[in-house]
Amino acid sequence: MDQIINTREDLDAAQGTTSYDTFMAYLKGSMSRKQNTAVYPEGYGQPGYTGDIIEPIWVDVEDLSTIERFGFIKADFS
Repeated sequence: MDQIINTREDLDAAQGTTSYDTFMAYLKGSMSRKQNTAVYPEGYGQPGYTGDIIEPIWVDVEDLSTIERFGFIKADFS
């Protein structure tokens, strides 16, 4: 990706280029993220903690904040 894209105007100016296509793929990929939903006791991970080790529980969470920042909605990527 050769162009720097910070705004929707930057993206629109890049339309028809590989930078545009690459950035749109990145935006589509940003629509979900992994989040740890494990519950940890108070003090977990702090010095002196002596309790059990708790494994993370990773779930996919929809997050449309990045595409919304560029003026898109989820349907724009289907």
